[in-house]
Amino acid sequence: MALFKGLPIALLALSLTSQAAIQPDRTRIIFNGNDKASSLKIENQSKQLPYLAYSWIEDEKGNKDDSFLVALPPIQRLNPGAISQVRIVKQDKARTLPQDRESLFYFNVREIPPAPENKGNNAIVQMALQSQLKLFWRPAALKKKPGVDVELQLNVSQQANTLLVNNPTAYYITLAFFGKDSKSQLSGFSSKMIAPFTSTTLNAGSYNGNTFALGYMDDYGGLRMLNVKCHGQCDLIVPEARK
Repeated sequence: MALFKGLPIALLALSLTSQAAIQPDRTRIIFNGNDKASSLKIENQSKQLPYLAYSWIEDEKGNKDDSFLVALPPIQRLNPGAISQVRIVKQDKARTLPQDRESLFYFNVREIPPAPENKGNNAIVQMALQSQLKLFWRPAALKKKPGVDVELQLNVSQQANTLLVNNPTAYYITLAFFGKDSKSQLSGFSSKMIAPFTSTTLNAGSYNGNTFALGYMDDYGGLRMLNVKCHGQCDLIVPEARK
């Protein structure tokens, strides 16, 4: 919610670049199908002001939907520096979700600041900042074994300066890095999420080599790198440091 009245441009820019006070303790959520609920912590990083935290679930198209999973409590107060918890609870309708692949949702938390004091006829800007996390529903049959990287099952082929990346797995795979090596990300690349049993393309631009570095996000939000060597079809190689 924002009120603009004779607002200086510099003040608006400062507000838009400020960091949210309410911060989740992770960057993604994996909800295992066997569980009744999954929990995450949220923290009010402001040391001066209390905030309300409003939480909700959206489907993969961005529509608010609590028929499969619901965030509880939907709204709560966090005092300065306080840490609290949000529980994501499975609903009966979750049993109708596909059992042969992951389903994608989004967890959202929006901070609601206290009403500011305005003792004069001054312009006030109040920003309600929001965090959004990917929420992956993982059926019980797809529970991963420790140390198993399904991303190594990606099928990658090269055609000129383009890589075709096919995801034959039942999991969402997020590619967060694409470079000619692990230190040089190629210009124009932005993160791509590949749904189960679908494909995407990566454009290398003016780079015409046949060796690449590809980075993906693991279940804990960590970036994991792979070396890619192509001769038409490409081999995915785990760097020595990870073996």
